[in-house]
Amino acid sequence: MKRSLFDFSGLRQAFAIRNFALYTAGNTLSLTGMWVQRLAVGWLMWELTESGAWLGAIAIAEFLPIMILTPLGGVVADRFNRLRVSMIAQGFACLQAIALWLLTLTGHISPESLVVLMSIGGITNAMNQAARVTLVVNMVPREVMSTAIAISSIIFNVARIIGPAIAGILIATTDIAWAFFVNAGSYAALIVAMAMIRMPRVEDSVRPTASYFRDLMEGARFTFTHTGVAAIIALTAVNSLFARPLIDLLPGFAGEVFESGPQGLAILTSAMGVGAICASIWLAQRGRLTGLTNIVFIGVMINGAAVSVFAMSTNIWTGALLLAVSGFTQACTGTGTQTLIQSSVTDRLRGRVMSVWLVIGRGGPALGAMIMGTTAELFGFGPPLLTGALVTFFAAAYVLPRRSKIGQALERTTLD
Repeated sequence: MKRSLFDFSGLRQAFAIRNFALYTAGNTLSLTGMWVQRLAVGWLMWELTESGAWLGAIAIAEFLPIMILTPLGGVVADRFNRLRVSMIAQGFACLQAIALWLLTLTGHISPESLVVLMSIGGITNAMNQAARVTLVVNMVPREVMSTAIAISSIIFNVARIIGPAIAGILIATTDIAWAFFVNAGSYAALIVAMAMIRMPRVEDSVRPTASYFRDLMEGARFTFTHTGVAAIIALTAVNSLFARPLIDLLPGFAGEVFESGPQGLAILTSAMGVGAICASIWLAQRGRLTGLTNIVFIGVMINGAAVSVFAMSTNIWTGALLLAVSGFTQACTGTGTQTLIQSSVTDRLRGRVMSVWLVIGRGGPALGAMIMGTTAELFGFGPPLLTGALVTFFAAAYVLPRRSKIGQALERTTLD
């Protein structure tokens, strides 16, 4: 049944589930810390080098592990206890943040060591991502899944606003090293929350013993032969590679194009977060699959248009407004594609199928940022981003007429 605009009963139903409420509380702190660190790392690298190529190097440091190890992480998520996998990964992430804090505080940080540490973080993230994104789905009944995923998106984007604001204050008033200390503490908070969770048994997660390679192939076969999943992953690839690298290039836009420093970077990042929060709240109260494919396809096209205009902007407030639009559409496409894919796969395959989406959705922006950041050394930040955004717009416009057929394959209320 269609809900009214102000019907938030689905949100109340999700938060009434103890495991989900505990995880969301801890995850809110963890994601806030992650955004504190993400802005601090970008600005620290910019201060050390003032180079778009080095900003791209930070992105690629996380991209390579994602490309290589995330599929293996998907197999791990389907074979082992997803909660335990996530707790171990959070422990390693906490240690990485502590290392960043100590090296920066003592003045021993360098562009090279920053890249190495971000590579370690990328390895940890790659092994954890599939377990993390599928964990929430295991905490709630199927009818609440869409709302739970949207709530997770709200949390992510609230953190996108709060985190950069905290980072901006820390950078302006203290040593930037303390941003990394804050992140380490946030990871510890999530570990405590996860230790209090007792996961229910998922019936179809029990599967025969097989080789890791065979598991990988089974997940890949389903992903690329399912009509809806294959199509929406292809669209995600275009959007991720050509439009979403914007977020990794924002330190360069803030420093070189808008000449606004870390405060300007916080404004731009937070503007994206505001737009994304609005979209996530809308999707959370919407709480249904029907029509979600349309939202994803149209959202990618609008994102391409918004990023195209942003690439030509020279005023920070105009840029912030366009980023709010981009943030809205990116939340629609990110939450929408994750919901549609997870609705189309059984739990025993969920980690492996989502690992493909994660490789493309998280690795694509990093690869795009590396290419665009290097190109920016010759042409500035605007032209490479404009080219990628136009590719995204026209690709989405080309496949838009096929969205009804794709939607029929994805928007099912039950699994066969």
